[in-house]
Amino acid sequence: MTDSDSTYFCSELLREILLKLPVKSLIRFTVVCKSWHSFITSFPFISAHLVQTPRSNTILVRRFDRTRKRENYSLFQDSKNRPFSLDFTSELNFPFKSNLGYFKIVGSCNGIVCLYDDLLGQLRSLVLWNPSIHKFISIPMPSIKPQWPHMCVLGFGADLPETDDFKLVKLVYHMNDGFVYSGPPEIEIYSINSGVWRRVVGVEIKNCMVKFLSPQAFVNGVVHWIASDVVVNGGDLWSLVKTFSIADEVFGEIMLPDALVGVTTMNLSIMLFEESVAVVKYGSEIGGDSCEVWVMKQYGVLESWSRLYHINLVAGMEKVVGFRNNGEVLFSTRRNDLVSYDPNSGRNMSLGIQGISSLFYVQNYRESLIMFNRNNVSSGGFLGGMEVYGLNE
Repeated sequence: MTDSDSTYFCSELLREILLKLPVKSLIRFTVVCKSWHSFITSFPFISAHLVQTPRSNTILVRRFDRTRKRENYSLFQDSKNRPFSLDFTSELNFPFKSNLGYFKIVGSCNGIVCLYDDLLGQLRSLVLWNPSIHKFISIPMPSIKPQWPHMCVLGFGADLPETDDFKLVKLVYHMNDGFVYSGPPEIEIYSINSGVWRRVVGVEIKNCMVKFLSPQAFVNGVVHWIASDVVVNGGDLWSLVKTFSIADEVFGEIMLPDALVGVTTMNLSIMLFEESVAVVKYGSEIGGDSCEVWVMKQYGVLESWSRLYHINLVAGMEKVVGFRNNGEVLFSTRRNDLVSYDPNSGRNMSLGIQGISSLFYVQNYRESLIMFNRNNVSSGGFLGGMEVYGLNE
């Protein structure tokens, strides 16, 4: 087919047809002719395709294979009508090699996964990866190189479709010899549109400490972390949610309900529940360990926090790693597998997915063409000591 052949299609009809196709088909169609390539890889089309793609029933699962000493990323179909079951879809080709055997995940959104590799607290590599199109961006190292002891926290999110931009924020907390932090953190922000890290000075940020190795929840264009602050005139620590808005680069806080404020951050974890912020509280009660799942039903409204579940941790269940479309909760276990738990019946069942309990990562995944049209994206060869594979491998 040549460029002239595309004239047989009304441009609006062609657009509507292409918008309904999966990413894999669209990539193939970029070689049909120059005009199709230009159209499919244009920012307006990529943005429109992402917006029109419905919320996916696909779940991305990262697990660490202890036997082969490698991490695996897989996609599973999550049906609302099939309790205690995930249907395997495909194994993703993970192209990176870590210094310590596995990457840490900052977060994922709009089909992009943000990963970093470190050694003894020092960043060695930082990557934005789109597994749908087998491409990645290797992010340069931040300019702030703190002396030990210190603590770093990363956040990741997107400003789409307004600016077609992804950003990372790095918080560096300096500590004294007693490992007590002093003062607000140093801040750097990276934008893939600019391609550079930018130090932020003079910004108003509450002097509270984000939980070490805290997972994040990206909701409403805002990164959320669990953090702690010192109670005025009391000296005790109290917990809250620290936020960072990707679009306007503003830090803020969201208060937790009274039942969670006094809980140490070590017993709290933040994650997504559908499209809402959720906080899991871990603790003990007479008769065994348990956890509670709290959800902020109306974003930013303190009164909307509601306890969704109270779950006794039975059968080796250890940590909540995600939520299913049918309302079940995914737990990692002391047996190093994933189980699906039904809060209504109290039943749980193993999904047959094995991996080190602490290294499971589960998130809803929506494929996208994002980064397909960027010049600074890699799809083959070696970069930063990481082995990568092209589209045809």
